[in-house]
Formats: sequence, C-alpha cells, structure tokens
Amino acid sequence: MTRKEKDWVIKVQMMQLQSENPHLDDYYYQAYYHRLERKQAEEELLGGRNKQEPPKLVTPYIQKMEIYDSVVRIAGSLGQVAMSTCYSPRRAIDAVHHALQEEVRAEWPSSLLLPQMFLQLLEVEETQRKMNLLPEEQHPRFREKKSHEVGRIYQALKIRAWLSLREAEDEFLQVLCVRKGKKLTARLLPHLAREQAEEILVTVTRHLPFLMRKDALDESLPVLYGPLSEMVGRMTFSELIEVLQELTRPLAGSTELPLTMTFKNQFGISLLYALLSHGEKLLSSDMPLEPHSGDFEKWTDTVFLVARELSQVPKTALVEPLFLPSNLLSLFCRYLDKQTIHRLEAKME
Repeated sequence: MTRKEKDWVIKVQMMQLQSENPHLDDYYYQAYYHRLERKQAEEELLGGRNKQEPPKLVTPYIQKMEIYDSVVRIAGSLGQVAMSTCYSPRRAIDAVHHALQEEVRAEWPSSLLLPQMFLQLLEVEETQRKMNLLPEEQHPRFREKKSHEVGRIYQALKIRAWLSLREAEDEFLQVLCVRKGKKLTARLLPHLAREQAEEILVTVTRHLPFLMRKDALDESLPVLYGPLSEMVGRMTFSELIEVLQELTRPLAGSTELPLTMTFKNQFGISLLYALLSHGEKLLSSDMPLEPHSGDFEKWTDTVFLVARELSQVPKTALVEPLFLPSNLLSLFCRYLDKQTIHRLEAKME
C-alpha cells in the first residue's frame, strides 16, 4: 500500500469516527467502548479500583467535503442551464423534477415488483397471526392495516379480468407464468375480498390453455389449486356457471375447446372436477339457488359436453387429478345412461 493510499484509508476512518451517527457508522468501536465502560463501572462498585475517567479516542478533525454542482441539469433541455450558484441556496429546486420512488415503481411491470410484493405479503401474514392471538375487540385496528396492505399488493398485480387484453400484454398473466408469481398469488388469495378472489379465478380459468402451456416445464400451477378450490366452494350457482362457460368456449382461431386440454393437465382437470363437484353439491342441497335465466340449460349442456370430451380422451392420456371428488359419478347419474356412466367410471378410476 502506497503512502497516498494509506492517507486515504486513514481519512475515511477518521470521518467515520466523527460521524453524526456513530452507533451506525462506527458500531464495533462503540460496542467495545460501552463494554469497557460497563466493566469499569462493575469494578468500581466492587471497590476494586478508584473511579477514573475511561480513556477516550482522540482523533484529528477532518472536515467532510460536500460535492456541490453549481449547474442544474434539466432533463430534455438543450445544453446545461446555470440556474443556481453558491449565492442562491435554493438552487432552483422547482426546476428539477424529483420523481418519487412510488411513482417510478408504478411504471414497472408487475413481474419486476415480485420481491417487494412478497415483503408486503409477509407483513399481511404477520398481521393476521397477531389478530389470531388477540381478543376480538382489538381486531378492527389490525384489520384496517391488513386491508390496506392487501389492497396495495392487489393493485400492483394489475388484474384486469374483464378487459380483453392480449395474453402477452397482460401483466398479471406474466406474473402467473413464473413460479414465484404463482406462490405469491396462492398465499395472497386467502386474504382477498370475495370479489377480488373471484376476479383471479375468472382470469385463471379464461386463460387456462395459455397458463398450462407456459407451465409445461415448471409444473407449478398445482400450488394454486388449494386456495382456488376454497374460492369455488363459496360461489353461487350463477357465478359457477359463469366460470364454467370460460372452459366451453372455443379457443381463438381454433375449434379446440379449453375443456379438451384440461384433461391432460393435472391442475386443469383438478379445477374442472372442483367446479363440477360444487355444482352437484348446490343442486343436492336444500339451499335456494337463485339462478339467472338460462343457467340450468347451460349447466346441463356443460355436463353433457364434459362427459363427451372425457369419453373421447384415451385413458393413457388422462392425467390423475390432485383430488377426485366423490360426488362426480352421482352428478353424471343425473343426466347420462348407465353404459356411459360405467365407461366414465372406468376412466376415472
């Protein structure tokens, strides 16, 4: 190390020691110094030594140099505009646009904000854990904080289920194309309001063929099955029909149905079975369904369509679902003949 380099290191160390925040900038020496003071205080209490001032580090004063740019550079201007000098302390603050960090982040794609959204999600989960341990009367304060954090994450995901965007331009779909994005969505779903969770379910169902193609190598879509199946279990009959219609519409520029592709994908077939199973539960229960006009006809057509497509898929190509509901056969028994039911039962085993 040359003499010039040594002087530079010493100068940096001196500036650290003369910091306005020594507990942060010079932590190790400050910790050592406090331990030394405590040790001397204990010895004085025990009478082992007379009270004396502890040694203090004396350093030469080195003035910190502040970099000052006398020229304000305005983005988009021709040349440099000298609007401030050492005689004008405000330095034309209003002439320069200082973009807030949140404004800059708002322009980023959602996929680039995943680490930040995960940190916010950890805060949501921590708030929920605290709520579970506290009495009911203290919940409103934490519930408001949790709702605010969940809203920020949901807004950052930019979910637009009801807009017809190209799949390559839909930022939420790009989030769902990566493993971390699917995990974030799966952990966020239990904390969302009913309408928000339904919007995610509609988005996933509508773009299921695209998501299944993107998930061919990763195979991480099943992480969404648990929270989405819970959402399905809370749906009304009309909401269920609306989601099922997304699987029975032909793909753009093709006669192939998304339904056909779901039988060859573990997440797809599991979600389809969950939807059909919930429909059968609603029809078997005594609860009023309050259907919209044409819902029963759409439901019957969907069941027949599922049975037809399922019977045409070779058993070797049929994927085993994550969970096989026990009431699917009783659903088919409502509408199909015995021969078809036996054929479907053999395939589903």
